[in-house]
Amino acid sequence: MKKTLFLITILLSALVVKAQTTTIKEVFKAMPDSLMPYLSQNNKLDFIDFMESNMEAKVTNSLNGTSRMDQMNDQFLSLTLNEASKVQMRLLPVSEPVDSMRQIICVVRTLGTKGQESAVSFYSCLWRPLELSIKGLVGVDDVLARPESMSMERFQELKNMLLPYMFWAELSKADNTLTMGISAPDITPDDMEDMNAIKRLIVLKWNDGIYKKN
Repeated sequence: MKKTLFLITILLSALVVKAQTTTIKEVFKAMPDSLMPYLSQNNKLDFIDFMESNMEAKVTNSLNGTSRMDQMNDQFLSLTLNEASKVQMRLLPVSEPVDSMRQIICVVRTLGTKGQESAVSFYSCLWRPLELSIKGLVGVDDVLARPESMSMERFQELKNMLLPYMFWAELSKADNTLTMGISAPDITPDDMEDMNAIKRLIVLKWNDGIYKKN
């Protein structure tokens, strides 16, 4: 009798855990049209079918343009809505359930071609907006650094070329990290080598329900 009760307890625990997790495919299908009016529900379903069939995942979007799903696994997906608009999504673990789930969704929307700028948002798995934010976490001093061989005047000159500052962000396909950098549009070939010498990438790690710098 005790053995039977023990097995029932294990099975019930497994069901509870399973009920508290999901996949990026399921949350993408349930994404409200208001959050991505570019894509219809059929577009989203077609993307998933194409990816699962190892086919090229291209659809005609609501504006009669072409959108593409670039990558998808259980926790992550990446979309190219058009030449100047990309979206990434990743499920991130949380220790305390949010809307009965032990995951939340991070969405990175990136606009631009030469000069890219990203917005990072967080949602519950029911697509309820969360008050989490990385605003102010990464600043200019995190992504620009003066080499010892460069004068302060030249460094300041290069910094001024980047005004107004625009930051891009990119989720990892492999893990929960978020990489950020600064955009450098309209830089002349003469300045490109020095510009590349001062630019830095910063990798944020997901820890205790928030992104943190190392």
